[in-house]
Amino acid sequence: MTLPPHATDWMDRAEIDYIGPFVKAWAAFNAWFRHASGQDQERAMLNWLKSQPNAVRRGTMPLMREENETTDALAFQQAVCDFQQCLDDIHLEVVRKGIRERVSLRTVCIYPRHLNNERIEHRRHEFEVRRVAGGHIQVRVNSIANGTEKFNETQETYDPPSLYALPAFDNLSQDQKTKLRLLFDSCNPRPMIDLLRNGAPPLQIGSVEFQCTDEELFSGLIETVYALRNGLLHGEIEPDPSILACFEPAYRIVMQFLKCVR
Repeated sequence: MTLPPHATDWMDRAEIDYIGPFVKAWAAFNAWFRHASGQDQERAMLNWLKSQPNAVRRGTMPLMREENETTDALAFQQAVCDFQQCLDDIHLEVVRKGIRERVSLRTVCIYPRHLNNERIEHRRHEFEVRRVAGGHIQVRVNSIANGTEKFNETQETYDPPSLYALPAFDNLSQDQKTKLRLLFDSCNPRPMIDLLRNGAPPLQIGSVEFQCTDEELFSGLIETVYALRNGLLHGEIEPDPSILACFEPAYRIVMQFLKCVR
């Protein structure tokens, strides 16, 4: 027996929308770590939250222990499992500083770095990667002996494949290519890792086995929920049911963070 139109309409309206609760929970959380960190820049606030002693870090880390069977631990671990599953079921992407990134615990940057100026010398050549005007990235290889410029390229954003595809890069010796690759790869401002396949001893969170430390998972959750928040506020989130489903476990995760500071 099919439902009459008005019954179907009411059933559709009965679905709980977690967008509002998530935004409010994040606003409270944001206000707390802004005050507690004493930092001015949001990136500095997040780094403080992930790495420095604080109530959320102190209260959350024990919840990730497999032997912890308290109500809070079981609820938090289930929220993490649900969050991971929701993200796995979709391929949600956002644009960060001109680069498209997937919002996922499988591709997350937990240790973003600030690229300023990196320089090494090797076999009488200088290899340099530095930030220049406009935030662009300049890559240079010069001969120390006579100052001859072997390579000079400026990128708007960090993009190794396009750099290594340049004819000028191909003109370098094999040894120089290897050294430049090593330097440039180490300068990645957003190195990505897969928290489920990171080679660390297994970390069992509910029914999901992660391969990372509890500190890495905590940092990954902060960064991933933050990316979801940004995608929503910047208009990059589509009102697709499978995408909106991610906000329910994200809300539960943030609410557990807030319980640590009440």
